[in-house]
Amino acid sequence: MNSNSVTSPVRDRFIVCGLGSLGQHSVFNLKKFAYGEYEVKISAIDKASPEIMEFDDFSNLLDQPIIIGDCRRSEILIEAGILDCRAILLVTSNENINIEAAISARRLNPEVNIVVRSSRQNLNQLLKEQLGNFVALDPVELPAASFAVAGLGEGTLGLFQIGDRKLRVVEASVHQDDYRFLRTSAYLLHKKHSRLLSLPEINPDRLFLQWQADTQIQIGDKIVYIESVENDFATRKFYRQGYYDEVSVHQVNISPRTKIRQQLRKVTSSKFWQSKWHQTIAWFRAAQSRRLAFFGAITAMILMVISSIVMYINVPNISLQKAISISMILLLGGYGDVFGGLQEDSVPAWVTAFCLSITLISLMFLLGVVGLIADSILSSKFEFFKRTLPLPKRDHIILIGFGRLGQRIADLLFKLKLPFVIVSENPHDCDLADKVPWFTGNIIEELSKTNLSSAKSILSVTDDQMLNLEAALLARDASHKVNRQVNLAIRTYDRYFSENLAELLPNSQSFCAYALSAEAFAGAAFGENMLSLFRLNQRTVLVAEYTITRNDTLVDKNLSQIAYGYTVVPIYLKKYSPKADGHTDFYMPSDDEVMKVGDRLILLASISGLRRIELGNLHLPKRWQLRAKPPLNSRVLLDAGNKLKNISGCDLELARRFMESLPAAIELPMYDIQAYRLGQALIRLLPIKIYPL
Repeated sequence: MNSNSVTSPVRDRFIVCGLGSLGQHSVFNLKKFAYGEYEVKISAIDKASPEIMEFDDFSNLLDQPIIIGDCRRSEILIEAGILDCRAILLVTSNENINIEAAISARRLNPEVNIVVRSSRQNLNQLLKEQLGNFVALDPVELPAASFAVAGLGEGTLGLFQIGDRKLRVVEASVHQDDYRFLRTSAYLLHKKHSRLLSLPEINPDRLFLQWQADTQIQIGDKIVYIESVENDFATRKFYRQGYYDEVSVHQVNISPRTKIRQQLRKVTSSKFWQSKWHQTIAWFRAAQSRRLAFFGAITAMILMVISSIVMYINVPNISLQKAISISMILLLGGYGDVFGGLQEDSVPAWVTAFCLSITLISLMFLLGVVGLIADSILSSKFEFFKRTLPLPKRDHIILIGFGRLGQRIADLLFKLKLPFVIVSENPHDCDLADKVPWFTGNIIEELSKTNLSSAKSILSVTDDQMLNLEAALLARDASHKVNRQVNLAIRTYDRYFSENLAELLPNSQSFCAYALSAEAFAGAAFGENMLSLFRLNQRTVLVAEYTITRNDTLVDKNLSQIAYGYTVVPIYLKKYSPKADGHTDFYMPSDDEVMKVGDRLILLASISGLRRIELGNLHLPKRWQLRAKPPLNSRVLLDAGNKLKNISGCDLELARRFMESLPAAIELPMYDIQAYRLGQALIRLLPIKIYPL
């Protein structure tokens, strides 16, 4: 970000290396940042002219003809303008070339922002520390979450993690019994664990925050909100279905002494031992081998006791200890060892026969146990040849294709503990091979084995977009035969094909992975970090991270000015300096927080929102007049002045002087919801009127 004003001519140069699908979409999205007097100049480098052009007028997006050459060579980079460019995007399909070119670019221009296409996380982190102003993005990693949440259904649009907290973006229609939202003012849905993002029907052209302050949510309204998965009660159904591990909130803030007392009370209670007894019985009943081993141990104990007594009573001059030792030897098949060391005339014949029978019985049990152990070892050794995991009967996800994108989607689905099946052309040696039902071979033929008609979602992400379409159509027809709806998510490589699919399959979602990722690459070119992305109202929403600098367009603005002025949604704030209570981290932060140098802010924004932030191009607020009279209790004036300053963003001294000079009037630039909140806060303290000019 910078603080340049759009009233004076400003231009920035960017270099894009690699003009495949990702490179061309990156150029297109970079050009979106041009606005008014702000010019975006783009140079492009590739080894050869692109065979396939994603955009008809692509050459018009460039400042000069495509430079044919190796982007690792200094003379090529200099010809493209590396010495005075703001950022270079290295997005060739060869990650080695991208890294080499990044090092060369840093040598030529120590200040340039470098954005690299790379999936090597460890190397990326090392280069970031070494080179500085370095961002590495994986075009497969970014859209994987979009495909995964498409399989969730339930209106889920996005799911990502910030720190130790999962955040979920949900689209839902308000029902009659939905007490969370029904007949609630939109501005009140600004909570600690959830936040209203959008009411699309009010203003479809505006992505976020379309409502007026007094707008109330009604039955049938389609709303989009973001919530914290761990804390919001709306996500309990995901816990019940096993999507997440639920953590008890009662384990917080308990002293060690209290924990010890609780454990002692638990161990000494009769219910604890009853529970352990039932668990033990259930464990033995779970497998026949355990039952056999248990009965064998009981039989061995009985035989040892009987034989010890018989030997002790009937063999002269033998101690009880030796009788027990002899019994144990007999149980282990040591008949010859025992009677080889005793005098024949000292042991009655019937005792000898009795000991022989004990040895034979024990050998039978011993051989049985050894056989069970051997069978268990051999079974586990060769189990992978014959194991077939149970196939979900209904409401499962079918993942078609297991390339890099498919692997990442599978990892996400497995972490979410969702039931899914993998279908791929070739087997893969990976951790999921023995954890998830897997079918390999001809994809169209294998689909018939996956309970296709009862599936909840189909994620078709092979490298062949026609195969993806065929599989999706096959799944749709199978679901229609049983009067079911199936969620379809189709990977494409052509944005025109995606647009046509939207008309052919209106209830499906088609994702051009490179088109999605390109928006994140373009945003990263301006020095910000892109954490994730998702789709909302047919537009891409980026999860962007900003670190506030001295000349920033966000510095000294409160979050209400940032949210309503730039049409973005702040969702996480880390203060550089701790607050009075020592806290620095705030999820769903208050609108009254003011940005200072060093603060870190994560927000949801479209490309146009990022552009507005980059240029400092705020939507102009209205002018409001606030009239106030003296309160009955003058001690509330200090609190009233603080609220005026925090909510409106005006100077603290101005707010204090206004409160000291009551009755008085003051004009303030504020957005509608700001003004409404200010009125609601001050009316409780003193007589006021507030209205737009």
